[in-house]
Amino acid sequence: MEEHWVPEEGAGQDMAQRLHQEGLAGPLRWLENCLRRVAGDREEDGVSHPVPLVPLTEENEDAMEDRRFQTLLRQLGLRPPASEQVRLLSPPCPHPLAPSTALQCPPTSAQESFWRIPAALTPQQLRRVAASIAHRGPPGSPPDLPEPPRCPQDL
Repeated sequence: MEEHWVPEEGAGQDMAQRLHQEGLAGPLRWLENCLRRVAGDREEDGVSHPVPLVPLTEENEDAMEDRRFQTLLRQLGLRPPASEQVRLLSPPCPHPLAPSTALQCPPTSAQESFWRIPAALTPQQLRRVAASIAHRGPPGSPPDLPEPPRCPQDL
């Protein structure tokens, strides 16, 4: 089920700055890039659907498993993986006691693996959220890191 919670202006800014200081600048830049890319895609296509955040590097995967990074994702309005019951479309299960009766297989459990950018977030909200996690170092600090790996939907 899609949530319609909207992050507040500047959501996650303090947490993002702490995570930058703790060495998670690369994953934060990746997340910022994904949010901006999805915003652009939604404007261009005029369609919104949930987009999974698929970490393709070990550094980003480790960040996605970090509780502090997950706290930031929640503050930004992103949705954690959800469990759901799925009934697979398959032939009836064979049943030795009632071979002439077509029995349905019981539902199997499927687990979402990835956090998602909800469809409810508009391009403007996504850009605002991306800006809130952008690194703002003190004056005279070194420039930002090189561009992080692209989002999976860009490949």
